[in-house]
Amino acid sequence: MSDLFRIYTDLLGNIIDTFLFFRFIDNNISYKIKNRYKTILLCIYIIYSLPQHFPYASLIPLISFTLDLIFLFFCIWPNWKSALFIMIKYKIYYYLSMSVILVLHSFIFNDRGVLFSSDIYEQYKLIIILFLTYTVYVLYSNYKKNRKIRSRYYLYFSVIILAVCLLLSYATLYICRREPESQILPLLFSTLIILVLLCISLYDKFLILIEENANYKMQAEINRLQEDYALQIGENLKVLRSVRHDIKNHLIIIDGYASQKNFEKIHEYISRIGERFKDTAPIQTSATAVSAILNEKYALAQQKNISCEITCDFLDLKVDDFTMITILGNLLDNAITAASKCADGWIRANLQQQDSLLTITIDNSHAEEIREKDGVFTSTKTGKPNIHGIGIKNVRKAVSDLRGQIDINYTGSTFHIGIVLPNYK
Repeated sequence: MSDLFRIYTDLLGNIIDTFLFFRFIDNNISYKIKNRYKTILLCIYIIYSLPQHFPYASLIPLISFTLDLIFLFFCIWPNWKSALFIMIKYKIYYYLSMSVILVLHSFIFNDRGVLFSSDIYEQYKLIIILFLTYTVYVLYSNYKKNRKIRSRYYLYFSVIILAVCLLLSYATLYICRREPESQILPLLFSTLIILVLLCISLYDKFLILIEENANYKMQAEINRLQEDYALQIGENLKVLRSVRHDIKNHLIIIDGYASQKNFEKIHEYISRIGERFKDTAPIQTSATAVSAILNEKYALAQQKNISCEITCDFLDLKVDDFTMITILGNLLDNAITAASKCADGWIRANLQQQDSLLTITIDNSHAEEIREKDGVFTSTKTGKPNIHGIGIKNVRKAVSDLRGQIDINYTGSTFHIGIVLPNYK
C-alpha cells in the first residue's frame, strides 16, 4: 500500500470520525460548540494523518481518546463530569455500532472471506463502515429531534440515503476486488461520499427551516389567540365600566319595581342587564395562551349549542405554550366535533395542578361508533376520519416529548381522555 494511499485513507477516516464526534456532542449538550473550536480539532486530526510512521503506534487509540476528551473539557468546562459522561457514551456507541454495522454489512455483501486478504480492501471497508455509522447516527438523531415535523417524507429520505450508501459501498468494494490499484477509485469514492454528506447537510438545513416554519405558524396562532382574548377582555372591561357608571340608575329602577312588589319586572330587568355580560370570557387562568384557547373553544361549543364546562385550577404553568395549544386545541376540536352530532351534546374539561404534575381530563358525548386498533382510531365511514382520530397522533407525540402519560377510554356514548404532564423545568 503506497504512502499516498495511506494518507488518503487516514485523512478520510479521521474527517468522518471527527464529524461523527461533533454530531454526537451537539446532540448531547444544550448549545452548539463554536465552529472555530471544531475547526481546530479537525486541523489537528488532518495533520495527525500525514506522518508516514507514527511512533508509539499502539497508543494511537489512547491519544485519540485523550484529544477528544481535552476538546470536550475545553468546550463545556467546568462541567467536567458531563464531559466525561458524554465521552464514555460516545465510545460505547462508536464501538458497538461499528461492530454491528460491520457484521451486517459483511453478511449482506458476503465478503468475510476476502475482508483481510488485502490491505487496500480492508481500508476501504473500514471507511465504509465508519461512514455508514455516521450516516445511521445522523438519520436517527434527526428523527428523534424532529418529532413535531416527522413525516413519511423523512422516512423516504432516510431509505434513499441508506440505499445510496449501500450502493456506494457495493460499487467501491466491487472495483477494489477487480482493480485494487485503480487510480480512479479514490476519486470516485471521495466524490460520492462528499455528495452524500452534502445531501445530509442540506437536509439538516431543510429540517431546521421546516421546524422554524412550524414554530412560526404555532406562534402566530398563539399570538392571534392572545390578541382575540385581549380584545375580548377589553370589551368586557368597557361593559363593566358602563354598568358601573349606570349602576345607581339601575338600582333606582330595581328598587322601584321592588316597592311595587313587581317581581316579574325585577327579573326581566336583571335579565336585560345580564345580557350585556353574555360575551364575557368565562375562563381566566395564569397562562394567557391557555386562557385564549380555552375561551375560543368554549365560544365555539356555545355556537353549536353544546353544554360546555371547563374548570382550571393551576397557579404556575411550566409546560410551554406550543405543547398546550397542540394538546388542548386538538382534543377540544375533536370533542366539539363529536358532541355536535349528539342531540344533547356536552363537554367537561378540567385542568388541575397537583404538586409538580398537571392533569388534563376531557370527557364528551358522542353518537358514532368508535373503532380502535393498536391505539389508532379509524373511521366507520369510507373516506372520512373518525371523530377522535384527527389530532390524537399529534397529542400522543406532544405528551411523549414531555415524558407524560395519556389514558384514553370510551363507552357507547362517552369519550374520556386523561393526561398527566410534568409541570416543572
